[in-house]
Amino acid sequence: MPCTQSHARLLDENTLTSLTKHQKHGNGRHKCCQCAYNSGYQQGSQLQSSISLDVESLGNSQADKDGRHRSVHQAFSLGYNHGVQAYITS
Repeated sequence: MPCTQSHARLLDENTLTSLTKHQKHGNGRHKCCQCAYNSGYQQGSQLQSSISLDVESLGNSQADKDGRHRSVHQAFSLGYNHGVQAYITS
């Protein structure tokens, strides 16, 4: 089942598949990488110095398009980096 939350930005399939596989119980398993990426991007584009990934707020997903079995922590980090880059270049 795909995530039901809206995503302002979407990672493409190549980027999603480049994230490390993560299937350990808890701490991000079956959570949406698109949600994690968007959370990181938002925080990065605001240059927040105290950042946080709230895993429980991420949508649940079993869909490949949402990064099934991939690391939400890496997706968040990538989003933060892209958000900082967007801030700097704007």
